[in-house]
Amino acid sequence: MRQKNLKKKQLGFDIDKKNKKKVIEKNTFSKNADPQSRKRRLTAKNGYYFIWGYHAVTAALSNPNRFVRTFYASPKTKEMAMNLIQNATCKTDTDPLKLMILDVAQFSLPPDSSEKRVHQQLMIEVKPLEITDLSDILFAKKHLRLVVLDQITDTRNIGAIIRSAKAFGCDAVIISKHNAPAENGNLARAAAGALEDIPVVKVTNLKRTIETLKSNAICCIGLDTSGSNNLNQFSLEPKLAIIMGSENYGMRRLTKEACDHVVKIPMQNEMESLNVSVASAIALYATQKNN
Repeated sequence: MRQKNLKKKQLGFDIDKKNKKKVIEKNTFSKNADPQSRKRRLTAKNGYYFIWGYHAVTAALSNPNRFVRTFYASPKTKEMAMNLIQNATCKTDTDPLKLMILDVAQFSLPPDSSEKRVHQQLMIEVKPLEITDLSDILFAKKHLRLVVLDQITDTRNIGAIIRSAKAFGCDAVIISKHNAPAENGNLARAAAGALEDIPVVKVTNLKRTIETLKSNAICCIGLDTSGSNNLNQFSLEPKLAIIMGSENYGMRRLTKEACDHVVKIPMQNEMESLNVSVASAIALYATQKNN
C-alpha cells in the first residue's frame, strides 16, 4: 500500500510538472508575440518587398521609376491612403493602385525580422529600383559628388548615408555587388524617401571602379583614422568621390591604396571612430559642391 501511495504521489508530481511547463511555455509565447498577428503576417510576392513609414511611402508613390503592386492601410489611414493614390505617379499594374485595408496588428512585424516596424499604418509592396549604370553618372555633370561604400553591410547605415547624400547634394552612391545588402524595407525606411532620388550604382570590383573614377578626373579620397590630410580642403574639387570603409574594419587595404588621398575628420577629443553614417554626413557637409 505504501508503495502504491508513493507511486501515486510521484505520478501526481510528474503531472504537475508537465502542467507547469505548459503554463510557462504558454506565457512565454504570449509575452513575445501575438499569436493572431503571427498567423496573419504578411509576405511580399517573390521579387518584391515592403516599404513602410510616411516619408518613404510618399516618396516611392511619387517616383515614376518605382513599380508599386499594392498599398496597405488601416481603417484609420484609409482616407489618407486614397488621397495619396490619387496623386501617385509611380508605375502600377492596376488603375487605380490596389488598396487593401488591414488590422493594425498586421503592420507590426515584417516577415523577415523580429523587430517591430514604425509604420504610421501605411505600407506598400514594391519592386526594387533599377540599378543605375556608372557611365550614366560619370559624364552627366561638370561638378560631381559621389559616395563609395566599401562592404558596408548594415542596411540602416546605408539608408542613413543615402539620406545624407540627398541633403548635401551628392549625385550617387556606389556600392559593391558582393558583401552588401539588397534593397529592402529597413534601408528605404532609414533613407526617409531619399532612395527614390539618389541613384545607387552597384559594381563588381571596387578597386577597379576607383581607378575608373580617377581616370575620369574624379579625385578619390578615403576616410580613415590614419589619414593625414584635412577634409575641408577638398570642397574646392569640382569632382570628388568619398570612400567609406565598413563598420568594423574600415577600408580594405587595396581600396585604401587606390585612393588619391587618405583623410580624417578633425575632432576636438580623440576617439576611436564615428559611426559610418555619421562620418559620411560630416564628410559630405565639409566637401559640399561650391557651384
